[in-house]
Amino acid sequence: MSSISTQPPSGFRDFLNVEAARRFRLKSLIAKTYQSFGFQPIETSALENLNILVGTGGGEENEKLIFKVLKRGEKLKESLTKPNVQENDLTDFGMRFDLTLPLSRVVANARNEISFPWKVFQMGPVWRAERAQKGRFREFTQCDVDIIGSSHRSAEMEVIQAVTHAISGLHGVAGAGSKDFELRMNDRRILSGLAEQAGLKDKSAASFAILLDKKDKVSAEELEAELKTLVSSSGKLDLALKALSGELTLKDAKSFAEEAASHLSLLIGELELMNLPISRVVFDPSLARGLGYYTGTIYELRHASAGYSIGGGGRYDQLIGRFSKQTYPAVGFSIGFDRLLLLLEETEKASASGDESTIFFPVMDEKLRMAVLDLAKSVRQSGRAIDVYPEEAKLKTQLKFAEDKGHRWIVIAGETEFQNKKFNLKDFKNRSEVCFDLQGILNHLK
Repeated sequence: MSSISTQPPSGFRDFLNVEAARRFRLKSLIAKTYQSFGFQPIETSALENLNILVGTGGGEENEKLIFKVLKRGEKLKESLTKPNVQENDLTDFGMRFDLTLPLSRVVANARNEISFPWKVFQMGPVWRAERAQKGRFREFTQCDVDIIGSSHRSAEMEVIQAVTHAISGLHGVAGAGSKDFELRMNDRRILSGLAEQAGLKDKSAASFAILLDKKDKVSAEELEAELKTLVSSSGKLDLALKALSGELTLKDAKSFAEEAASHLSLLIGELELMNLPISRVVFDPSLARGLGYYTGTIYELRHASAGYSIGGGGRYDQLIGRFSKQTYPAVGFSIGFDRLLLLLEETEKASASGDESTIFFPVMDEKLRMAVLDLAKSVRQSGRAIDVYPEEAKLKTQLKFAEDKGHRWIVIAGETEFQNKKFNLKDFKNRSEVCFDLQGILNHLK
């Protein structure tokens, strides 16, 4: 009998011990930042009806990557008996491939219970059936922040502030190097204007946007050749080539998309005045994303050392209207959590660091276990996380356990220490040791 592989499927991962604790800690920090900007948490279903995911704005590429779920029981048996049975005859649900579509469905479904503008955030896994590679997984986590019901540019400013501050807030824990991030901005209406100037319509206009999106994947020569094939008249190439090279300015854009260019110019100027914790905010005329979603401003967060985006978003004023008779202006920003962690590991090599906030209490003698648990309880009440070794073992074994888990602080509490009411506090990081009473320990750890 062949053995069963215990590896997770390709593109899926398990997270243990220090790595799982680190992921939890960083998600908590991001959530705390989102909440500090007044965003409230929501949770949405992992499964959606297929008619929500297909043909409602997710884009053809995303729709090709849906993990579809077989019908169950009698419904599946009935479908299997049909002649010329097709895939869609056998499936009825799909795994969500992002958090925006579920949010839009929720707004349409619960609009009478919501007070607008609605400021929300959600964090959770999404699934895409694509080829697994570095920076791309089949299951990954997104950290989204959205404002529903406001068309004002301040809503765009709010989600951008929340995300950039969330990332900068990680630097003390995981080494974010936030000043190396830049925010690239564009507007779908500018892209549409460019396509119109080049004489492109409908599918050709969409092909032009997709071509711009390939800028970081193929050479400039290949892009120019494809563009010349797409645009039959060479006289209409000038603006498109300037966009492709990044030389097109907002002043240029005002000649064919005045409202969008003016809006974006004003927004970028205000963001610069806000002194965001990133290196710069720039207009990128070649930025094209969310072809099935976005209607106005679009943006992408990049890091100087990475060849991929860490997050992105934009305004999607028509998406919710596809599920409801009423339309709602909406804007959002999503952090790709797994890509962010990959970046942190590459730039700071911090992935192996443990949880320095947790204090470890070894049990020197089983007769002292209840006293140790009582002491640990007193420290825990101060708000610190406490880890007590759960069984009888030699001190050397217990200290090895603490070091493997990445604990920095160890409280040595033996019989003599309890008698004197003073305890040795070991610092694994600095290899030092000091003696305090309980209050002294709490004061020192502050």
